[in-house]
Amino acid sequence: MVAISVWAIALLATIGVTSAADPIHLPLRRTEGYHKSLNRRATASPVQLYNAARQGGYGIDLTIGTPAQNFTVIIDTGSTELWVPGPLCPKTECFDSLFNTSLSTTYVATTNPIDLTYTLGSFNGTYGRDTVTIGPYTTPNMTFGVIEATANNSSPVSGEPYLNGVFGLAFPTLTYSSETLQFQYDPFIFALWKAKQIPQSIFSIYLGSRLIEGETGLITFGGVDTSKYSGSLNWLQVQKEADSATTANYYHWNILLVGLAATVNGKQTSNLLGTSGAVTLLDTGTTFSFMPYTAVANMLTNVDPSAIYTQGGFYVDCSLASSTGTIDFAFANTTGGSGATVISASISSLVIPLDSLSPSTATQCVWGILPEDGVYLLGDTFLQSVYVVHDFVNYSVGIAAASWTNSTATSSGGSATGTSGTSSTPGSNPVHISNAQSVSGAAIRMLTSLALVACVCLLL
Repeated sequence: MVAISVWAIALLATIGVTSAADPIHLPLRRTEGYHKSLNRRATASPVQLYNAARQGGYGIDLTIGTPAQNFTVIIDTGSTELWVPGPLCPKTECFDSLFNTSLSTTYVATTNPIDLTYTLGSFNGTYGRDTVTIGPYTTPNMTFGVIEATANNSSPVSGEPYLNGVFGLAFPTLTYSSETLQFQYDPFIFALWKAKQIPQSIFSIYLGSRLIEGETGLITFGGVDTSKYSGSLNWLQVQKEADSATTANYYHWNILLVGLAATVNGKQTSNLLGTSGAVTLLDTGTTFSFMPYTAVANMLTNVDPSAIYTQGGFYVDCSLASSTGTIDFAFANTTGGSGATVISASISSLVIPLDSLSPSTATQCVWGILPEDGVYLLGDTFLQSVYVVHDFVNYSVGIAAASWTNSTATSSGGSATGTSGTSSTPGSNPVHISNAQSVSGAAIRMLTSLALVACVCLLL
């Protein structure tokens, strides 16, 4: 979603359904590719998410058309569209599988254009409709983008897997068709819900450890997987964004960050956020996280005073990967007031090796939160430490510590409940961040060009 520049370069990163009963869990997979880059109740089931460490994306397998054509696309909560490269896209711009529209007997072409601008470049083509299948779910006549040309796109490393498309999971109001063409369609997960093919209006994402390649994560359509998180789910309100001086709407999975601290050697700093509250985007389509320079610098003053800022990021000592300290993020609870949910992410999870897959064998490491003034975005470097449930009907997010990590989630000042029926319970030892407070100011609209970036951007 945002430019990573040299850091990403250094990393190299019929609705026919099953029987109605439980959620469907599908695996997410991670590759080493180089590109920047789910009246009748049903089941919620696991789909495999693919972790593209060097390419900055978690991918999911899907098929389009009749007969089915296979694609692995990036799971992106920071955008809404599903798109794949079409037959007119040159191989010099679209490097892997192309969707051959002429081979699908169910494909319906349209003249409606699609034009997506990312900081890595632009992608344009037309909307089409066809049968889309993910795991056990098949949606006929699904609207998606068929990309015919790109600009400033970067090529993959030869012989390595490549994520060739994007599967957006933000709100329908963010689609190009809604914002520009004045027609709105239901993206895949919304179509499943409207057709009563999933039991709840939610999808849940677990990314897993960045040190594991291949099938490391999980997305659940219509439910949660309690084995993937520890403690309770804490529910946070999604924030609207202004469309004009007088109106606002839901576009992204934005929540309200109200405090930021570092805990080192058992001592917690005062609030490092520099503001009383900031609307913050949760984005699986961006490898790194982003915050204003002052907040990142203040953080590292306490964590690694020897950190060196250069070329858009901070080099840190790789030995930080053995630190027992935490970076503490406080988010306003759904119930409002002064209560907050605090996610204490381990410092070690934010130490990103540049010349190895593990900090223990790396000679150069970068901090997983990059400075970008005016931007509050929590990408994979944060999201790998948590389990996130997205409720797109009640506009709320349930968050807990991921089961694989030693990160923690605690809540103070009240609890919140989402449609999953899971109540969050205050922790026995809640973490309080000095000066953290709930803010009910005007919603902030993220720039469309920022919000649409579906994967890590490589600016060569």
